[in-house]
Amino acid sequence: MRIKIAVVSNFFSIISFVLIGAISFMPALSIAAKKTLPPNPDFLPGSESFTYKVIDDVKLRLHVFGMEPVSAHDKPIAAKPAIIFFFGGALRSGSVGQFVSQAKALSEQGMLAVIADYRVLLRHNTGPSEAIADAQSAVRWLREHAEELNLDANRVVAAGGSAGGYLAAATATVAEFDKTATVSSKPNAVALFNPALAGKYPRVAKDLSPYEQLTEGVVPTFIVHGKKDDLVPFTSALVYCDKVKAVSGYCELHAYEGAGHGFFNRNRNGGKWYLETLAQLKAFLVRFGYLT
Repeated sequence: MRIKIAVVSNFFSIISFVLIGAISFMPALSIAAKKTLPPNPDFLPGSESFTYKVIDDVKLRLHVFGMEPVSAHDKPIAAKPAIIFFFGGALRSGSVGQFVSQAKALSEQGMLAVIADYRVLLRHNTGPSEAIADAQSAVRWLREHAEELNLDANRVVAAGGSAGGYLAAATATVAEFDKTATVSSKPNAVALFNPALAGKYPRVAKDLSPYEQLTEGVVPTFIVHGKKDDLVPFTSALVYCDKVKAVSGYCELHAYEGAGHGFFNRNRNGGKWYLETLAQLKAFLVRFGYLT
């Protein structure tokens, strides 16, 4: 079911909008919901899978494409840059399978491409705070295990679509939840696909808004967004990108005429925009030294 909520906007602020799946962001404690979805799989074909976080009886997994055992090489091999993807689903649901095609493609280009599971409403009865905390933990885990993964800890990109784009942007902007952490969870760049990036969010505190937390020193930002997106308005991406530039950051926004929400997925519109958006992402990664 989809519920459309009216959007009222001006140049720097969008009062409300709906993410895919029909629910606005809400603090976890205000949500009363049953856990109705099965967990995401523990393994994805072609990847190495790891548990990066345990909360009570919940084990969250990362799936890493492109790992090469260092012992298999006669000479030392250079540490690889990494990109970590967060799936969409309005923080209600979502599948770790969403970005498998992009992950495999980028791993074939020489990156470690990672897909992260995280807590969502219909699996764990949780909200934005828990999801952001998990996303931060996932980025931090990669850095903490850089030697084991043969990963370059100074070249980590956070990526995602819709609510996953919100999480990726949040890792780059929202304050660290784990105040005892000694390893940074802030990525070195972000790649966002029709991300939820309005100026303000319904019932979400200012400190959880990537837009509100943008400051100087923001990491390079890549965004693709459909102009016909009726769930996350294109204007929210435009406003976000403008603010990144206003605080002296780099932002490139690729606008797609006639494209709706989720247009970039391989299984949408016969894959019409999948290859184009992937090529644009690769060009961004080349620009900043993640690909050659």
